[in-house]
Amino acid sequence: MNFHFTPPRPSLMPALPWWTGILPWLVFGVISPWSSLWAAPLALTVFVLLYWRTRLALPPLDAGTALYFLLSSIIGFTGLAQKLPPPILYALCPAVLAMTAILSVVTGRPFTLAYARRYAPEHIRERHSFFQANQIITLLWVIGFTTAAIAISTLPPHGQPTQAALIFITVMGTTVAASIIVGRWLHVRLIRVAS
Repeated sequence: MNFHFTPPRPSLMPALPWWTGILPWLVFGVISPWSSLWAAPLALTVFVLLYWRTRLALPPLDAGTALYFLLSSIIGFTGLAQKLPPPILYALCPAVLAMTAILSVVTGRPFTLAYARRYAPEHIRERHSFFQANQIITLLWVIGFTTAAIAISTLPPHGQPTQAALIFITVMGTTVAASIIVGRWLHVRLIRVAS
């Protein structure tokens, strides 16, 4: 795929506190066992308050997180949760994240770029090869999210949430490992090209 690359201005992509993306998920995880109806709306509320308070740019993957909480809230309050098979509900999270990652690649703004730019030296992050490396790494995440969504959705109709969680953790763990290995290999290549 050939995309025109215009490096984002650093001022448009300020660094986010590390806990900004994690806190809504912690709220979701803590509330879910007590109330599946209110877990997503509360997590979405925390998410919106965090970003509204910090006034920071919203990275693509965090936008996917917000979309997941929104869809989960709608499904919960409209009663669709009782009509859909549990594995489909479990697969919603990786499916939304997969669509978000795909969209970020198609629009020429791979989501990993927002995070990688924080740690890469300026002379490397402005190169087109840096952008291409992030496209490859983002595509690995697309494969990981999609694989998790498909695997979870094929669980038996009465599949347990723990089965879905185990599949998700296994696939995402493999994706993280692959991203680190490929990322380091691409980093070495970028340094060689830059020198």
